[in-house]
Amino acid sequence: MHPAFILPVILAQGVPSGPPPAQARPTLEWRGQYQGDSSIGAETILNDAHWNRVWRGLEGSGPPLDFTRMIAVVAYAGERPTGGFTLEFLEPVSQGDDLLIQWRVRAPAPDSYTTQAIAHPWKVKAFPRPKGQVKLVRLPDA
Repeated sequence: MHPAFILPVILAQGVPSGPPPAQARPTLEWRGQYQGDSSIGAETILNDAHWNRVWRGLEGSGPPLDFTRMIAVVAYAGERPTGGFTLEFLEPVSQGDDLLIQWRVRAPAPDSYTTQAIAHPWKVKAFPRPKGQVKLVRLPDA
């Protein structure tokens, strides 16, 4: 590169170009492949005691969560013949004071590489605490 082009490139890299990017809101979501329950299901976690009991079965101890503002849902895909199965939570839907949370199990793509070991996938996700009830609905596997 010609030396006359180097200085403008260096200077341009040090000059901010517009407003700083918006802070991304962290996703309060955790997942794993091998410590989940052997049955398929989901449950709502509303307090620290239940939170700690769920995490003892998964990884030992979970991160702190403010249950005055949040709730959590843990979903289990059951026993699966290989790795690569995941759980998906759809965007929650407000129904008056209640919150509808839909979830499903996703199989790995037919042409994907997976671990050849029995897996017990799980996923935990935190949601804003509704004034009313939390309704969990399992959708057909995808």
